[in-house]
Amino acid sequence: HNNIGYKHTNESKLKISKPGNLNPMFGKIHSEETKDKMRKRKNKYPLGVGIFDLEGNLISKFENNVELAKYFQISKITVGKYLNTNLIYDNSYYFRSIIY
Repeated sequence: HNNIGYKHTNESKLKISKPGNLNPMFGKIHSEETKDKMRKRKNKYPLGVGIFDLEGNLISKFENNVELAKYFQISKITVGKYLNTNLIYDNSYYFRSIIY
C-alpha cells in the first residue's frame, strides 16, 4: 500500500531521529590512508588507464578515467565509451586500462 501523505507521530519521529550509536563506526572518522585504500578498491581500473598510440605504445598513464577525461577536456562518459569499445580517439589514440 501507498504511504504518500502519511504523517508520523511525534513518538515515531523521536525514534527515527535517534543517533546511530549502535553502528560501530558512529562518531569515528576514517584516516586518510583508509580513505585512499577504499578509493583504490572502488576504482574500476586498479592499475590506472592509459593513452596508447595506434601501434600500442603507452603515451601517458592516469590514475583513473576521470583524470584522463580532464586531460583531454572531455566527459568521463566519453572516455568510458572509448575504454569499453576499443575505438580510436581523434584518429590517433586508444584509451585502455593498464594491465601490467
